[in-house]
Amino acid sequence: MGWAAGEADRRGHRLVLANAMAIPAGVVDLGWPEQAVRRDASVALEQAEQRARSVVPELDVTSTALDDPPAAALVQLAEDADAAMVVVGLRGRGGFPGMKVGSIAYHVAAHSPVPVVVVGPELAADANPEVVVGVDGSTYADDALAAAFEEAALGGSRVRAVSAWPPPPLREPALIPYADAIRKEMETDLAQALRPWRAKYPDVAVASEVVESQPVLALTRAAAQARLIVVGARGLRGLPRLALGGVAHGLLHHAPCPVMVVH
Repeated sequence: MGWAAGEADRRGHRLVLANAMAIPAGVVDLGWPEQAVRRDASVALEQAEQRARSVVPELDVTSTALDDPPAAALVQLAEDADAAMVVVGLRGRGGFPGMKVGSIAYHVAAHSPVPVVVVGPELAADANPEVVVGVDGSTYADDALAAAFEEAALGGSRVRAVSAWPPPPLREPALIPYADAIRKEMETDLAQALRPWRAKYPDVAVASEVVESQPVLALTRAAAQARLIVVGARGLRGLPRLALGGVAHGLLHHAPCPVMVVH
């Protein structure tokens, strides 16, 4: 709630709070009247609105209760309301204790028509206000760069762009020249990818790094004290039928800070 309120304030946008629940057909038979369900939803929205205004007192806040399954309702609301962003918690009150990311957060991140921020661990008080972004040369990565630079400009943060490539399975001396060539090519590609965004946002400080590591591990390490990781929904090597690629999937489970998934 705090993250969404602060973001809406930075952007000068309205914050729409949503509570969604598909009321089972037999709820009355179970002794849980429909009126009680709706009353609980109303109380939850009132409490959420109070929390949002405690963060930003003058924030424009509205709320809505939806009679649909939560994940589908949030995706549809994002489409109908012409939203700029959807913010959802890493896990809700349901789900299994061992799960890192809940089914609602995952579904919304996979299918939302607009960027989704999944908020789990938040920025530590002594952390650097960096925005970390994964870059792999795909169209999704370019969209992620656009979102990362916008976020950094709004929040007075630095952008740290990370491009990672998995290390070879064998450390043969004969492969070293090839590894060096790959690194140099990736450094050139990363610099080229950053060039238009550096020009558009000249006041945003930028750090870049090419890392020989699995992408999820590299981004997780880079974001150890970041306020946000931004990543494309799918990468250069993702399968077309998958709504979320392996890197986005992995970050939702392991990121040390909120994750923005950009479609």
